[in-house]
Amino acid sequence: MARKDTKRNTAADGAPKTGASVFCCAEEDRADVERTLQDLKQEKNNEKAARAAKRRHPLIVALMVLFFPVTGIVWAMRRLFRRINMPLTAKMTLIYAAIFALVLTAFVVFFVESVKKASGGGNTGYLRMLMITSAVLVAAVSALYAAMVWMTSQFMLKPIRGITEGIDKVTGENLSARLAQSDSQDELMDLTNRINKMLDNLEQSFVRQQNFVSDASHELKTPVSVIQGYANMLRRWGKDDPSVLDEGIEAIARESENMKRIIEQLLLLARLGNFGLNVSRFNLMEVVADIADSYKMVDFSHTIVYRCEEDAVTVETDKNLLTECVRAIVDNAIKYTPEGGRITIACVMRADYAEITVSDTGVGIKEEDLPHIFERFYRCDKARGREKGSSGLGLSIAKSIVETMGGKIDVQSTVGKGTTFTIQLY
Repeated sequence: MARKDTKRNTAADGAPKTGASVFCCAEEDRADVERTLQDLKQEKNNEKAARAAKRRHPLIVALMVLFFPVTGIVWAMRRLFRRINMPLTAKMTLIYAAIFALVLTAFVVFFVESVKKASGGGNTGYLRMLMITSAVLVAAVSALYAAMVWMTSQFMLKPIRGITEGIDKVTGENLSARLAQSDSQDELMDLTNRINKMLDNLEQSFVRQQNFVSDASHELKTPVSVIQGYANMLRRWGKDDPSVLDEGIEAIARESENMKRIIEQLLLLARLGNFGLNVSRFNLMEVVADIADSYKMVDFSHTIVYRCEEDAVTVETDKNLLTECVRAIVDNAIKYTPEGGRITIACVMRADYAEITVSDTGVGIKEEDLPHIFERFYRCDKARGREKGSSGLGLSIAKSIVETMGGKIDVQSTVGKGTTFTIQLY
């Protein structure tokens, strides 16, 4: 494609351009770019038209020529509908009524000409009456057909109007509204189901976003206040008192680390709803054994026990997410198990699912707290939880991961004896 080059104005002696000349060059450059873009768009449209013409099958072309009046009406209607906005039922009525009237008129003309030819052109009064009657019949039957098409299209497109009305009810303040299920087994029912599924995903994403903002603002208030308090203390007395300086620096570092952990956990919770599982097939025994060994190397105040009676427990899920889930439960067990206590990590293959259990000999959970332990930021012992660095998000993360993998998690606990978490992977 040939393109026109625009010659720019430059000073012959190499002197700098004035503001007017620079503006002129900028305008010329902009015009040149616009012309180039228009040429590219035109070339692209021509290529699309050429490809469409090549894709047109010869049989389709032959049928279009054979039924030219019908195809001509459809083409004319399509051009008309691009210019005029009207309901879909009206469009269907016009198209089908026009085609029907054309076919019926052709049949009547053929019939009248046959009668005229058979009678030899005589009895002109009868022929005139026959033509008038035929014209009236064509108009009446076409009108009746149009009415039938109108009523049929109104009935068939009624679910679409319901979908439109249902979508209008969905707003930013009311994301729970859903479309009424179509009572017909066709594409409209599938469309309704897909829209409802899309709305479910949108609502869940919106709820996760709200929870993230609410949880972050709620939980980060305490560490921010602590950091701010110690910063003010250092500003007033920390410059001259080494003990105050050390205490302030240690507290700020501790709370900063706490804030970092909370943010990471909140981000993980926010991502889990749209998380794509990296599914692989692996031996669950090896994963559980590695987790137990890693805790044995860093935790010397508890007895970490690994137990599995099977030779192999094969599962198919996200290995990294499962490891994160088990670690969250073990971390919780360590926090609420006194020194010298025992934490047992086990796995077993049941009839149709794999099972992981994490048991401890800790303080246990009160019966009234059990229904809430998987809620975000819920702590059975709030003061003790903060002392041990608990954010109240570990068990929420574990439950969300298990549900993302299509499994179940359960807990049984006795105060003063310990707690057992059970994960079932199907």
